[in-house]
Amino acid sequence: MAAINTNRTVVTLKQLLNGLTVSEYLPEIEVKGLTLDSREVEPGYVFIALEGQLDHGLAYAEAAISKGAVAVLCDEKFDQYCQQILSRLMSRAICVPVRGLQDKLGEMASHFYDDPSEKIFISGVTGTDGKTSVSHFIAQAMKQAYGLSAVIGTLGNGLVDNLEESSHTTPNVIDLHKMLAEFYQQGVEYVAMEVSSHGLDQRRVANVNFDVAVLTNLSRDHLDYHGDIESYKQAKKKLFTDNASKSLVLNIDDAFGVEIFNEKKSNQTIWLYGLDEVKVKQSQLYAFASNIRNAINGIAFTLNSSKGVADVNVQLIGDFNIYNVLASMCVLMESGINFNHAVKYIEKLHTVAGRMELLSINGKPSVVIDYAHTPEALAQALINVRKHTSGKVICVFGCGGDRDTGKRALMAKAAEELSDLVILTNDNPRTEDPLKIIDDIKQGIENEIQLIVEIDRKKAIQHAIEISTAEDMVLIAGKGHELFQIIGDEKIAFSDKDIALLSLGVSQ
Repeated sequence: MAAINTNRTVVTLKQLLNGLTVSEYLPEIEVKGLTLDSREVEPGYVFIALEGQLDHGLAYAEAAISKGAVAVLCDEKFDQYCQQILSRLMSRAICVPVRGLQDKLGEMASHFYDDPSEKIFISGVTGTDGKTSVSHFIAQAMKQAYGLSAVIGTLGNGLVDNLEESSHTTPNVIDLHKMLAEFYQQGVEYVAMEVSSHGLDQRRVANVNFDVAVLTNLSRDHLDYHGDIESYKQAKKKLFTDNASKSLVLNIDDAFGVEIFNEKKSNQTIWLYGLDEVKVKQSQLYAFASNIRNAINGIAFTLNSSKGVADVNVQLIGDFNIYNVLASMCVLMESGINFNHAVKYIEKLHTVAGRMELLSINGKPSVVIDYAHTPEALAQALINVRKHTSGKVICVFGCGGDRDTGKRALMAKAAEELSDLVILTNDNPRTEDPLKIIDDIKQGIENEIQLIVEIDRKKAIQHAIEISTAEDMVLIAGKGHELFQIIGDEKIAFSDKDIALLSLGVSQ
């Protein structure tokens, strides 16, 4: 990714912390960068030491200063601890206590990087399912319209056709503002980003000026982190209530979308989308689909909106992709793109890696690779796969270890009810016993006649394809785009798609 323009206005430590700290002495020393990671410190950087789950960032202050940090920031409540650590290093750097430091990082980062989010059209997409597809669909369409667009999310960050791997769906708040500034320097004016519940809860998007906030849906997920569905919901809601979003795009067929719509502010622009004409027309701005037709490799439907009506064909499968397309259309129209042009752009959308990704070889069973790892997502994937085949549906899935155990039996129940055969296997077992995970999943199975257990994921995929006919469809769920499998503390190279293609006789 391109570096920040070095000719930008110089920011001093005093300017950076103006109004954020009560420290009397702040030198007019130039700040050349901000980081939360001591390993990323370069000469002239400010190292921000936060309290972590395992230790405090101050434990790495000496390493940061040795690499050239000019200042170390810590929360005011850790001032005494900070002074003790840095007492022998004060001639090389200063420690600045900042009350409520975590909550002020967004303002600090936005100021340092010259408020990049105010210069770019940014769509923030949140929800349990569909975030990745909607953000990529928006970015794909924006690229057709304007030549440059970027995406931030699960599959990576960067220009939509040139992503760099990401470790988190939503980057930390310092890296996020830096990334937006880098995009702006490259000439990018349109960014679509996934906004996770973790990111919202941890204020990773603080001071990002969203032009549009999009809700896909809400169902059970990440309860290992949030504790309960209500806390998860409240984290998601922050995108629509705590951020200065100019416009909202809401799935009105979803109960959470209805809740947000009913709590809307009088000055907010609201787009509603869904399949229910009466519901969407509660707003003057809307989009809904009718006359839906499914084919083996795509969907046709009539797109009805407050800006126009058109018959469209998209090379995507699954009714939920209709919702994803409708959400994307609303964002495109809100950005000012003409309805007829927007229709042309969405008809050229292509599947996102690992999101209902169809592998179709003549004379072989069809295979769909999908990231579905929640009960609702798996159910929807199976319902929609069924609509695109005349044969049997075989479902291959497992559940991740060290994660929400309560959803395991629920996923099994959905798989058993909606497929003809279930093959249970490993997902990312991490540090859990794979057999214990399988036993948890099997609690949701009532008829084991429809069940095969094969712990080895490669063998499970191969067997599913071997026993299927050309009329059948195999859904391989849970890992989607991932190129690894986590077993113990090890990341092992693994791709559902590569294994499926080999099993279908396609050489790589």
